[in-house]
Amino acid sequence: MRWEGPGGYWVSDDSSLVDVDLVHGWMSEDSYWAKGRTREVMARSIEHSLVLGLYSAGGEQAGFARLVTDRATFAWLCDVFVAAEHRGNGTGSFLVQMAVGHPDVAGIRQLLMATPGRSLYRRHGFGDLRNPERWMERPAPETAADGSLGQAQISEATATTAAD
Repeated sequence: MRWEGPGGYWVSDDSSLVDVDLVHGWMSEDSYWAKGRTREVMARSIEHSLVLGLYSAGGEQAGFARLVTDRATFAWLCDVFVAAEHRGNGTGSFLVQMAVGHPDVAGIRQLLMATPGRSLYRRHGFGDLRNPERWMERPAPETAADGSLGQAQISEATATTAAD
């Protein structure tokens, strides 16, 4: 589907239009939350998510958003990014509005976003978790790139497992 927006910008959920190399660059180099993400991981995440591209009037990709969802009960809005040269004219708000209003997720009871306090998302209905005590996190193990802390945690986990 394609939705027309301000200043000739438009959003599409056609994943074949997404420039994976461009989006990978934004995520792995320009974002704080996905710095260092590999192209393979980015491509796989696009393949298995509901993705939206933001495009200029001339068809240049200007932004990206991804929804991890079963399209029935749960959706998580993530990897929202608008290129610096396309910010400041309502394009980010338009992209988020199209994401949360997408027909595949618009009626879902639980739509999450993991960037607390950002006014852009609050304008689109996001707020603090109603029941944060119902949520838990299972962090990924540290990698070799994370240094000696990762090895210490792995050793501690191995020792704990062996003692059990």
